[in-house]
Amino acid sequence: VPAGTALVLARLPLEKISECLSELCAVQVLALKKLLSQEPSNGLSSDPTVPLDRLAVIFRHTNPIVENGQVHPCQKVIQEVRSEGQHRAAPRSRAAGLGCPCPGGTGRELGVGSGQMRWRLSALLSPQMVNVYREHQHSCFLYLGSILVDEYGMEEGCRQGLLDMLQALCIPTFQLLEQPNGLQNHPDTVDDLFRLAARFIQRSPVTLLRSQVMIPILQWAIAATTLDHRDANCSVMKFLRDLIHTGVANDHEEDFEVRKELINQVMTQLGQQLVNQLLQTCCFCLPPYTLPDVAEVLWEIMQIDRPTFCRWLENSLKGLPKETTGGAIQVTHKQLTDFHKQVTSAEECKQVCWALRDFTRLFR
Repeated sequence: VPAGTALVLARLPLEKISECLSELCAVQVLALKKLLSQEPSNGLSSDPTVPLDRLAVIFRHTNPIVENGQVHPCQKVIQEVRSEGQHRAAPRSRAAGLGCPCPGGTGRELGVGSGQMRWRLSALLSPQMVNVYREHQHSCFLYLGSILVDEYGMEEGCRQGLLDMLQALCIPTFQLLEQPNGLQNHPDTVDDLFRLAARFIQRSPVTLLRSQVMIPILQWAIAATTLDHRDANCSVMKFLRDLIHTGVANDHEEDFEVRKELINQVMTQLGQQLVNQLLQTCCFCLPPYTLPDVAEVLWEIMQIDRPTFCRWLENSLKGLPKETTGGAIQVTHKQLTDFHKQVTSAEECKQVCWALRDFTRLFR
């Protein structure tokens, strides 16, 4: 019913849509108010996902034709729903986490063509989301942030607002991860943080590379490479791979030289530390199924500057233990030099992966 009604609404004159849409949403908002005003219980009646999902369906199917310069009829209603829903959901952690289907659906599904509306929508969603996240560090808000970047990151007028959002989200996220065993205790946060950072690299790399938060994010990525959690580790490695690939990708684009220089600066600062950590991680922390992801990161580093990578890898190999705790020889000098040669002379990424698999068996 909400979907059909929304489709009909979208065909009305613009001045009528906002009024009718507000009335349609009011039914679900009223239900949400009642649920969120109740004491938490185990009953299904306290689950806010039904009205939230219905709101998401309404927004998904309300796609009126809006010319540039016109105010989008959904704008006022979205603001009312977001303000009411998040204000009331904030005190209840479960509801705050479940509140994402509506804003996520709103950001992704509206598909508005007006640049003004895109800017206003991202400017509207970001601050409210950040305010709730400061109180309740649910990783779903980081995921919502990645949706906003994915949708609006290539819009010039949205980039600074999205960067402000990222930097604001990073403050409580880093504080959470700094707690004892923070990475191990919050793998979903790690997963969604680096999903968000990867989206930024894909949509607006220069914006992130020039920001003050770039180095701290990379430092946390290096630390998180040791996390033995399939999804979280995959997101970390994908972020690292995409980040470094930015320095060689799309060399025909106008910003290529800027990207190349910024990546070189980042790698000069943290490249040796990254190679050290990846090697230690492969040998002592991660299961074999993660090796292809690690190999891709090492391969991308080589594409930036192979001679420098050769030196970094040599230094990292020197830091590996050569004997077991019992004094037995674990790895010989020849095995180290063979591995170094296999990796640094590789012509394809799969050759790096094969070398890693053979080498890390020596430490298992």
